[in-house]
Amino acid sequence: MTMEQILEDIKSPRIKKVIHDADMGMEMDDQYALAFCIGAKDRIELISAQAATFGKGPECDYFRGMEASYNEIIKVLNVCGVSDKYPAYKGPTRPMSFGEPVDCDAARNIINMSKKYKGEIIYVLATGCCTNVSSAFLMDPSIKENVVVVWLGGTCLENDSELAGECNLSWDRVAGQYLMSLDIPLIYLPAYDHGTCVLEITRATLNEAFKGDTSVDRFFRDELPDRYSKEAYYVNGFWKRVLFDVAAPAVLTNPEAYDFRIVPAPSITDEGRYAFDCTRHKIIYMEKMEAEPVLEATWKYMNNIL
Repeated sequence: MTMEQILEDIKSPRIKKVIHDADMGMEMDDQYALAFCIGAKDRIELISAQAATFGKGPECDYFRGMEASYNEIIKVLNVCGVSDKYPAYKGPTRPMSFGEPVDCDAARNIINMSKKYKGEIIYVLATGCCTNVSSAFLMDPSIKENVVVVWLGGTCLENDSELAGECNLSWDRVAGQYLMSLDIPLIYLPAYDHGTCVLEITRATLNEAFKGDTSVDRFFRDELPDRYSKEAYYVNGFWKRVLFDVAAPAVLTNPEAYDFRIVPAPSITDEGRYAFDCTRHKIIYMEKMEAEPVLEATWKYMNNIL
């Protein structure tokens, strides 16, 4: 697949097969993104959900991070009443080492789905560390024939001053270095500067989006924001959060909200900076996005579940 063909495909109205791969236990935005995938049946066919790990907190326990993410997947599937429809897979319990993939159920699932749906494009929406996708490629490079990775993380290319500390890269920098160097189709959604960090919401946003009293309304309007209230930030006394990760499924439902360009893949140095070489393979890079249509699509598709 060429990058031009992928751009044409995401703009097409056909229903895309999707694997959702996320560090669901770290933040609250992943849960909204998974529900988005479940509700967007006119554009997305969710075929599985899988857990990415993270090393958050003083213990930096990757096993606990993966288990927390997996358990959160199960919770969201139950809340949405679809636990019997979508298989869930456990991911890595450690970061990658150079030349050594992490063999886990989630990485194997990517390989298996690539073979099961040979001849069809599978989009892996990776919104945590990219250990699963980088490991899958190292174990079976043939997945590049029909797997497209949408990875959300890092910073915009013109400003990498905060790149080393960005969570999705920092939990497994080696996996990120591999992803940028492997010849696998990649759509790169930077999180910071003018990236997906523009997807800000308030309590009023959620009250307007979820007005009922179903389990889905209560979970996404009340329970999740309350659970993560300590990590909210306040502007003029108003609670705010960023739903970074809903940007990944919206690539397939609302591509007109994004400005994409095809660029040589940057490499990521051991110091956590970008290095550029115009001879490297090409990737699709998101220069900027419009927040309003992405958030409108999020509420529209999540309300399809109600």
